[in-house]
Amino acid sequence: MDSNSEDQSGLGGSISPGPVVGRRASTRQVKRQRFPALESEQCEEDVADVPKRKRARRGPLVGRLASLMEMPMDILFEIFGHLNPLDVLRLARTTKEFRRVLMHRSSRCIWIAARNNLPDLPDCPPYMSEPQFANLVFDTHCHECLAPNTRSVDWRLARRICMKCTKYCMVEEGYSYMTESSHLAVPSKYGKRGRPCYYKKDLDEFKQRRASLTDPKKREEFVVERRARVAEMDKHGQLLEAWALRQATARSTELEELRSARRQAIIGELTKLGWGPEIEQILPSDDLGSHRLVKQPTRLTPRIWSNIRSEMIKHMEDLRALRLQRERKALVSSRKQLATSVLRAYKQERLPFTDVMPEPMDFYLFPEVSAIIELPTETEVTEASFADVVSQLDELIVQWRTRNHNSFIDKFKDELAKKLQRITHAAADKGANAAKAGTSADVKGKGKAVDPPLPDESELIKVLSLATTVFCCEYCPSNFWMSIPEDPFHSFTSSKRSVSTTPLFYPKIMGHRCLTKGRGQDSPMTPLESISEFPYESRRRMQWTCAPLQVDKQAEAIVSNIIVACNLDPLTTTTAEMDAQDPKLACVNASCVQWDRVIKDSCKASVFGWRAAFAHAAQSRRRGIAVKWKLLDENLLKDVENADAFSESSLIANFMSAVLGTSLLSGTNEDNTWLCAHCMDLPNEKDATVLSKVKSHLSAAHGVDEPQENQDYYQDYEAPQGRRNPYTPNLKITLTMEGPQVATSDDCMSDDSYDGYDGYDDYDGYGGFSGFGSFGCPCDACGDFHDEYDEYDDFSFFY
Repeated sequence: MDSNSEDQSGLGGSISPGPVVGRRASTRQVKRQRFPALESEQCEEDVADVPKRKRARRGPLVGRLASLMEMPMDILFEIFGHLNPLDVLRLARTTKEFRRVLMHRSSRCIWIAARNNLPDLPDCPPYMSEPQFANLVFDTHCHECLAPNTRSVDWRLARRICMKCTKYCMVEEGYSYMTESSHLAVPSKYGKRGRPCYYKKDLDEFKQRRASLTDPKKREEFVVERRARVAEMDKHGQLLEAWALRQATARSTELEELRSARRQAIIGELTKLGWGPEIEQILPSDDLGSHRLVKQPTRLTPRIWSNIRSEMIKHMEDLRALRLQRERKALVSSRKQLATSVLRAYKQERLPFTDVMPEPMDFYLFPEVSAIIELPTETEVTEASFADVVSQLDELIVQWRTRNHNSFIDKFKDELAKKLQRITHAAADKGANAAKAGTSADVKGKGKAVDPPLPDESELIKVLSLATTVFCCEYCPSNFWMSIPEDPFHSFTSSKRSVSTTPLFYPKIMGHRCLTKGRGQDSPMTPLESISEFPYESRRRMQWTCAPLQVDKQAEAIVSNIIVACNLDPLTTTTAEMDAQDPKLACVNASCVQWDRVIKDSCKASVFGWRAAFAHAAQSRRRGIAVKWKLLDENLLKDVENADAFSESSLIANFMSAVLGTSLLSGTNEDNTWLCAHCMDLPNEKDATVLSKVKSHLSAAHGVDEPQENQDYYQDYEAPQGRRNPYTPNLKITLTMEGPQVATSDDCMSDDSYDGYDGYDDYDGYGGFSGFGSFGCPCDACGDFHDEYDEYDDFSFFY
């Protein structure tokens, strides 16, 4: 034995840093140094040579509680009484000895003491034992399949059943399965459809017990006993439901307090890092409490903060970038409001409009205006900043019109060129026919159509100005419904697109509302066109585009017939010439006129202007009716009368207006072409409407009782065309023409005579009528058999 071991064993020796007595010492030999050292170094080396104590390995705790059952029972009961019911339940499931002790009736005091540790918990009901009650309330396993984390508890049924087992364990009340005696004798709950649902095992047990009783008296006593038990279960179920709700509320409050404390702690740490001013500017939508690292219900410790610090700093940098971006958008939006004020003042000074004017969305994109709007944030922008823009605004708007006109021409260049070629060929054929009629011999080479050279812009504009060049808008609500594709399962449905009843002509079409003020409420939204994301600008405003416009080829034939009826040439007549002449046409179709029952061959026909005649012909074409026109000369125009003036509603309104001194006539007899000048280019600007409504709006919203035209209100540039058809007065004229043949009384009851009956002549075999026979014309202008659903009559499923 060396000197170190002896010093350790001596009673009077110094205390050695060696291993403690009772632990195993290391037998490893320590290697000494070969070179001599100083005395102090030798002492330190001796100390270092002492072997270090090894940390004992911690093995599995096997049998550590084996001797716990050897303790006195009163001590065990005292220990168990300080536990919660769930702890006692889990302890009873550890070993057989614990289960033998805790599940014995003599251990009921332990369960009661454990339950009393939760003062708000209701008492155990008499129909359950204490372990059963603890298992129902605290254990989260399904009572059927033992699935964990089953949170749904049916307190009235005293069952905890998962959703999967509910499908086959619960039985809904039904007359095929239930009996009258089982009502209120078996615990139940209300199902999804409001019917009582029963636990299948309870129901089967009740039926089996009741069937086993042969004595009617005992059977009745059994049912009464079960009903009393169910009433008691309902009573305790209500108490447990209220307790569970209080526990959930308390737990939710506790978690919220933990989240709030963590949030405040993180804010404090961020404030120490200099993020305090930035935190004060955070909007409620960007609250820190919504971050995944902040909303955790755990206390913030120094170790946790060190782990999440870098990510929280990055999150604050993102919030700062988002705030700066939001402030920049708000600044740009305020500058756009100033630009809109400049544009509104310019446009109000030039009422009425003689040409299309830019909307705010186009005005913002002017390079000169965009440069001012996009100035740095530090630069102050006022209305005076747009002074240079105002001085050259006339030239800028002209350039804008030129760009739009060029894009419009480019889109329809091919179609206009083809139409110009057709017109040229038709004119050549017409000249050849005239020459052939004037000479007896045919001259070689004359009358042959020659392909014209590529047309220039002036020739295309001439084609655009023709009255037969008709456009339609896909965004207008009346035309959107007509763009629905054909149903492939109904072969009798027409596959051709119906002609629009709202014709659009050049150049007024350049100011069509749908090109700048968005789309109709029911129209499709194309993802290729952007809508402004700034809050000031209406979601329906957009940059000028001719994308929704199309050439309506079917309308060309209708307009050509109207022009021919007016004794004009469709190849050369322009829209302006038709508007200037304003011809009046009478529809003399047999199905549209109203025949006089007294005077033979006398009828009343509807009279239209040329634009209203187009709408009437378009609606008649949908129904397969060929319209015939008669041009009214000056003598016939004297006999035209307005049927609206003699209607019952008009007479009553005129009488009441005279009595009350206030006009009671509605605005239905006006054109929807008027706009409010005070709301021009503002987000709350309304669509064009009748003049009476505009004046009421000026009085109510702007306090203008005596408005002036082109100062307080103005007419839309697109008038008389637009998104809505103009007002068409119900004009009638009495004409003399050959009437239809009427069946005689001798053969009116013959079977063959039904072939000539007007009501069945036009039956199409599909449940509708292709014509209208003696039922009259159903269009808006004629005033017969029409309602607000006329625009949908193009579809067979509305017949």
